[in-house]
Amino acid sequence: MVDLGKILGAGADVTRLQDIVDFIADHRDDLETSAQIARDLPALLRLLSSGLADAGAHASKAGGALSGASGATGRVGDSAEALADISSSLSAVGRLVGDAAIDISKVPLMGGPSRQLATAAHAVADTKKNLDGLAGDLRDISGLLDTVGQALERLGTTLGATGREANKFVGG
Repeated sequence: MVDLGKILGAGADVTRLQDIVDFIADHRDDLETSAQIARDLPALLRLLSSGLADAGAHASKAGGALSGASGATGRVGDSAEALADISSSLSAVGRLVGDAAIDISKVPLMGGPSRQLATAAHAVADTKKNLDGLAGDLRDISGLLDTVGQALERLGTTLGATGREANKFVGG
């Protein structure tokens, strides 16, 4: 056995050094495992940072597809406006049919056709009301899509920044 007192010189606390040597010998497997984890950590961080950056890019892209005039928000909003225009046109048609029903009812023996036109005018009015409701729902959906799209874009930005920061830990 090596005499550590001779190697280190006078005044060295040989028992403390022996405790350290014993600790290393007793925990060699744990130390090797820790060393392996330390060797693998940079690759894991590179993978994590790359994954975060990719997720960020995809989230931003998805957010962009949802929000904005060219995204789903804009298209659904445009559809809502188109339905509102159709509803407005139907309203005019309904008034014309209703007015025609009134005028025809004044003509002798035209009560049947007049009632049919009045029924048609009511059907047009009901359709208009349904289209107005649908247009309102589409406007609401457009707003929700815009909110989700903006949130996804912010998430993408944050994930991308997090990925870049994680990459700095491995010298990237």
